[in-house]
Amino acid sequence: MATNILSPYQAGQVYEEEIFGGFENQFEAQYCKDFLNSTSKGLVLDLACGDGRHTLRLSEKADYVIAVDLSPNNLRMAWRKCQGKENIAFIEASMLDLPFRENIFEGIWFSQAFEYIAPDRRLGFLLSARRILKPRGVLYMSVETWMYPSLWVSLKELWSNFRLYLYWRFVKRKPLLWGEFLYYLSSEKVGDRISRWHYHVHTDKWTLLRVLRKSELRILKLDLHDGYFYALCERAVT
Repeated sequence: MATNILSPYQAGQVYEEEIFGGFENQFEAQYCKDFLNSTSKGLVLDLACGDGRHTLRLSEKADYVIAVDLSPNNLRMAWRKCQGKENIAFIEASMLDLPFRENIFEGIWFSQAFEYIAPDRRLGFLLSARRILKPRGVLYMSVETWMYPSLWVSLKELWSNFRLYLYWRFVKRKPLLWGEFLYYLSSEKVGDRISRWHYHVHTDKWTLLRVLRKSELRILKLDLHDGYFYALCERAVT
């Protein structure tokens, strides 16, 4: 699955969000402002940074930004975009194996990558993120879902996901868990990236709330818009 996830990012010379804009929509732009207002400068982690589309913005307010991505190609694009900025460092690493000590970051910015975390690894990931946050440090996440404000649209999206899950689980015999599926990624929509089946996981609201509660991350703000949950969380002080 890791190879499936990485291949489009390794093949492309233009990152998807470079085509559509720095932020997915006005919700993410506002969450970035709220995130930066909550981090009180300090050290910030841009996790799964992609081509650095948000790294530059974070570096304008944070004292120092560490940008992490598993794709060397993404990191090359990010480095070029952020040349000249002395308060940014880039690290090639997996979001599932974070190479940082405890209580180091004021904030973690995690945009459009939760959909690559398998259902049975969500809690471990969030506990790892909590571990490297300072007490009352904040975590931003955008979480892809089949849920929409419209019930009819939600049901159509859920049915589409269910059909894909059944196909890959029982016809293609892939060892998928519920919520996991593969969809066709068309190169026509993302510039020069390759066309192929691409791994995703959708998360419903109840699952998201449950796993955040178990990881002791307190929700400060949560919105649903156009197939994404936007969440700003705080590491609870125990």
